[in-house]
Amino acid sequence: MANFMTPVLESVDIFLAWLSTALKQTTQSYCDLQTADSQTALVSHDGGLVSVLRIDGVRALIGSEEFDRVQVGMQQSLQTVMSRTGHTIQFFFSYNKDEIKQEITEILKPAMNSAKRIGLSLDDLFNERVNYLAKYCAQEFVYVVMWTRPNALTKDQLKRAQKDKVKFLKEKKVPPFEHTQNILAAIPDLRESHDSFVRGLVSDMNMLEVVAELLNVHEALYVMRTTVDPDFTDKSWRPLLPGDKITIKDSALIKGEISDILWPPLSRQLLPRDGENLDLRTARLGDRIYSSIFIELFPKEIQTFLSLFSRVVQTHIPWRISFLIDSAGLDSTRLKAAVSSILSFTSAENRLLNDSLNLLKYINLNTDDAVVKLRVTVTTWAQNGEMRVLRSRIAQLAKAVESWGSCDVSETCGDAFAGVVSSMLGVSGRSVATASIAPISDVLYMLPLFRPSSPWTSGAILFRSPDGKPWPYQPGSTQQTTWIDIIYARPGSGKSVLSNAMNLALCLSGGLQRLPRVAVIDIGPSSSGLISLLKEALPLEKRHLVAYHRLRMTPDYAINLFDTQLGSRYPTPQERNFLVNFLTLLGTPVGATKAYDGISDMSGLVVDELYKSLSNDGNPHVYTLGMEEFIDGVLEEIGFVKDTHTTWWEVTDALFIAGFVHEAMLAQRHAMPVLGDVTSVCRSSVVEDLYGKIVAPTGEPIINAFVRMISSAIREYPIISQTTKFDIGDARIVSLDLDEVAKSGGDAANRQTSVMYMLARYVLARHFFLTEDNVGDMPETYRAYHETRISEIREDPKRIVLDEFHRTAGVQAVRTQIIQDMREGRKWNVQISLISQSLEDFDSVMVEFATSIFIMDAGPEQAIQKTTKVFGLSATAENALRTRVHGPREGGATFLAQFATKNGMNTQLLTLTLGPVELWAFSTTAEDAQLRNKLYKKLNPAEARRVLANVFPEGSAAKTVETRLMSVKEEGGLIDEEIKLGVIDELLAQILKEYAKNPDVKYLS
Repeated sequence: MANFMTPVLESVDIFLAWLSTALKQTTQSYCDLQTADSQTALVSHDGGLVSVLRIDGVRALIGSEEFDRVQVGMQQSLQTVMSRTGHTIQFFFSYNKDEIKQEITEILKPAMNSAKRIGLSLDDLFNERVNYLAKYCAQEFVYVVMWTRPNALTKDQLKRAQKDKVKFLKEKKVPPFEHTQNILAAIPDLRESHDSFVRGLVSDMNMLEVVAELLNVHEALYVMRTTVDPDFTDKSWRPLLPGDKITIKDSALIKGEISDILWPPLSRQLLPRDGENLDLRTARLGDRIYSSIFIELFPKEIQTFLSLFSRVVQTHIPWRISFLIDSAGLDSTRLKAAVSSILSFTSAENRLLNDSLNLLKYINLNTDDAVVKLRVTVTTWAQNGEMRVLRSRIAQLAKAVESWGSCDVSETCGDAFAGVVSSMLGVSGRSVATASIAPISDVLYMLPLFRPSSPWTSGAILFRSPDGKPWPYQPGSTQQTTWIDIIYARPGSGKSVLSNAMNLALCLSGGLQRLPRVAVIDIGPSSSGLISLLKEALPLEKRHLVAYHRLRMTPDYAINLFDTQLGSRYPTPQERNFLVNFLTLLGTPVGATKAYDGISDMSGLVVDELYKSLSNDGNPHVYTLGMEEFIDGVLEEIGFVKDTHTTWWEVTDALFIAGFVHEAMLAQRHAMPVLGDVTSVCRSSVVEDLYGKIVAPTGEPIINAFVRMISSAIREYPIISQTTKFDIGDARIVSLDLDEVAKSGGDAANRQTSVMYMLARYVLARHFFLTEDNVGDMPETYRAYHETRISEIREDPKRIVLDEFHRTAGVQAVRTQIIQDMREGRKWNVQISLISQSLEDFDSVMVEFATSIFIMDAGPEQAIQKTTKVFGLSATAENALRTRVHGPREGGATFLAQFATKNGMNTQLLTLTLGPVELWAFSTTAEDAQLRNKLYKKLNPAEARRVLANVFPEGSAAKTVETRLMSVKEEGGLIDEEIKLGVIDELLAQILKEYAKNPDVKYLS
């Protein structure tokens, strides 16, 4: 009896399953997707094909001109295909502030991992970034789903395709795919049409600077599931599709059906939890409740999506919107057209309907504007049980949509769950929203295509659009072929803060195994906050890798620019070029923009002769006992035998072979030529023969003029004319403050500043430009050492930052050196960053080479017009520069940025938003730095920054200090440095007193 009843019961189960699906009694029955057909195409139940595009946004600022250009381009792209039957496009947009912390964390995750690997303790900084930026940003997604349906084929083609499939199933005896994916569901004849449809739209979008990416089927289904049930979807979740590894069931559970060994249905994978209709307006899915509204009547005056976005974003509610566009929109109006034509005489309404349909027919037949069918669904949600919250949100959403050109909306559709599904991404190609017929040009006008796009998916620095879209950025990434930054604005516009943030971002680049090499040439303490942050964040044994030095014109800071690499008797080609540029600079008369003719060539000859004269084959410097007592002791320890002819080169070699590398470096300094040796070489016969007869414009021989200027430099700049005493050691991130040695105000001061810039560039970056080719020119004894060292240097990201670059104006030698570094930086993985106050401060070739431009302040009208001309800004970008770029404000500093990437130029209006903890870390004002550094000694750095951020959430105590100083002044006191320090100490004591009472102290009276 049981054996007889089994097939009957199975038939009943099949019938009930069909009935429940047909009547939409299961959540899975709402899903139209069947399986995958290729790497980028899914299959629907009816055999149609489906593909998903991710729209990252646009590469340029969008104004009316750009908007019209993109709209016309999109219209031309879709005109033909949307005039024919069989194609559907869904444009999907989602906005959610509730999920933004997770997105920010994902963007910063590579940086967090790098910080852990390197040993940087910056958890307080990362936690603040996530929490603080979440106040200003929201998670946004834009996707396009493209459906090619069976009716895209002619009736004969469709009939033949169905006949071929039935024949194949019979011949191969293929069992029915009742509880699994039907891997044979696709109609093969649709593939060429669908691929052409997808390729054409992706290509046209990218040509129009709308960044579109075709997703593979696994990623497409993952993003669909995140719109269906995000709380139940892990980031690592991926669907099981044909070709994927199948989990074999326990043999005891296998019933002998094909579903036991094939891939589970997509409906069950995409809709993993139950759902239900709570009432006519509300549905539950998983742990969320949803409500939708549907646009019933579109406005006469169509408005852009940005107009709707700006209204809804003010409410801070999570929402999504789906635009479902069917091709050949007039096909569904044939009956209406016939009836309205017959009955047009009976009423004015029928005449209006008939006239409207006739107009749409005319547009469809006689213009390049396809008529389509449009259905729009807008959905919001809340947690299960928060019905009052949901009702409030849907009411706010309805008001915002109704104000979008006076739309009419409806909240009921008969099946609330179907309404929710209508707003899901790609789950169904149907919608319960009211259909409207419109020209595609009007529909395109309303679509969410124009959000700002970043070429970077993650980055250690996170900008945002002014209206809250996260915009990651990573300095030195592979998205750009070279890394040359130009930052300019008037003082107080946030240049130094941006530079510090970018330098920190480089130190946190994804994948780093050790700290990069960063050389900051500064005028003043702008970078001292960054150095302090990094140093305090490193473990004690690594803090020597980060250093800040204030260069002084004293013997303790002596730097010999003629030092070579360890063991090398001659400079590398790059070092030689630098020395030629430097001697040319010293040989340039004060106030002149360039040296006399012949000076540069003669400098090259002098450099060559200088090293030749002190090499092993020349007259090397003889070792002198007592010059370096420490080295004398080491030589005695290793049993080095010396005599009166022993040279410093021999001492260097002996120390290196014995394993005393640092001591060998110290000894080699005495083997090197110094600036004073240049004057004697100039008198050699080699130089005299070639340049002795050349006369300078002053009337004196050019050799005499050169020697005179070199001698003057030796007197004026004692730190460059002696054996090296200042050494940055193993430090990788170094800031050299030139404030004390780089003067301003007059030709002589400008000349000194330029010399110091060159000196700093040498000290900090001389090792950046080494290559494996240089090893072959070094003595064999040292090659293994340099091979290992250079290999590491080559791998490391390197960055040279020159702040207050306007100080080098008018000195060609400095500019020539910087341009050379720009030209060749890519080969050595070197980034260059120039910071100044005006576009005028940069040579035209520097601007031409720049790949990242940051304009922090618009400046006067003349500056705006020049910026527009130089960078080819559009009228929209020029207007944004004029009206939106004005330095730091509440919420951050908004600036105009232009990036040259591998995918083209990207111009955006961006905002740098830093929380108070990070602002305190970067602060360089004297009062802030003193207070911060004093508190660092009392509390650990992270706790000190937290307390300061609580007490001074604006990121500075300058106003408080100023107020207290004014009180002192009003009482008749004189304001001097001692009084300032007293006020800061008083403030520190008050903070510590309140902190002792309550660690979360937030206010000081």
